[in-house]
Amino acid sequence: MVWVLLTVALVWRSDGQPDYFISVVEDISRQHEAEAALTQAFDWQQRARLATLNQMEDALAARREAEAANARLRELNATLEARVAERTKALETLNQSLESFVYSVSHDLKAPLRGIDGYCRLLEEDYAARLDDEGRQFLANVRQSVTRMQELIDELLAYSRMERKPLTTVALDPRALLDRLLAERNEEIVSRNVLVKIELPSLEVAADADGLAIVLRNLLDNALKFTRRTERPEIDIGGETTAEGVHLWVRDNGIGFDMKYHERIFEIFQRLHRLEDYPGTGVGLALVRKAMERMGGRVWAEGAPGQGATFHLLLPAATPPAE
Repeated sequence: MVWVLLTVALVWRSDGQPDYFISVVEDISRQHEAEAALTQAFDWQQRARLATLNQMEDALAARREAEAANARLRELNATLEARVAERTKALETLNQSLESFVYSVSHDLKAPLRGIDGYCRLLEEDYAARLDDEGRQFLANVRQSVTRMQELIDELLAYSRMERKPLTTVALDPRALLDRLLAERNEEIVSRNVLVKIELPSLEVAADADGLAIVLRNLLDNALKFTRRTERPEIDIGGETTAEGVHLWVRDNGIGFDMKYHERIFEIFQRLHRLEDYPGTGVGLALVRKAMERMGGRVWAEGAPGQGATFHLLLPAATPPAE
């Protein structure tokens, strides 16, 4: 198809009459194609602009939705944080009340127990001859129960104090503390022929003196208690400095425990053995964990029945290791 531009002009004669026509035919195909291309380009441009505007509107709408969602999320987070803070405060208040209650009750129970023990002692001293064997056994059982109750109250008071008392973190040498604790137990160690091996390099921990003493004392007492039926009792004490802090351990070759109870043994009043076989209050390891948590450390245990147990301690180092 060819596009043309037809121009016709009428030529007049001198008398005013039409004479003839002049026609000019011009090929305008290229011009028409250019105009069509220009029109098409303009149409494409308009469509592209409209698509861009639609995309911008969609993006703006999505941004508004995202901002609204973020605002709702922030509001929800603020509400949740407020609830968590409120419940945390309530739990802290409840814990403080419970600790105060435990401390008060434990302290108040000591006086009547002293009275019971005093009267039992008077019965033994002044009226033992009037009692038969069964009566004397009953009296001995009462005094034994009083002694156990006093030990339990002392442990509860220690647990309560560990939660309540302010801690003073200082640089401590675990070896010096261990030497003192072992010296206090030297008579039992020698009489039972317990082999105690210490491989502790020179190191210092950042801890509370009383808190660390409670931890090591309970772990040593546990090791001694649960190796009483071992033919050749051994206690190994070691330590090392790691990237996380100072790692100490107390290992024994006693009766051990099943690893499925590795968390339960640190819960208060939890026992894995009969009281008749291994006396205790069930508070010691709970006190160890409480003290370690308050000093910014942690404790965990490994063991197997009949193969002994190892208690691990991780404490902050007094001097952080060089990077």
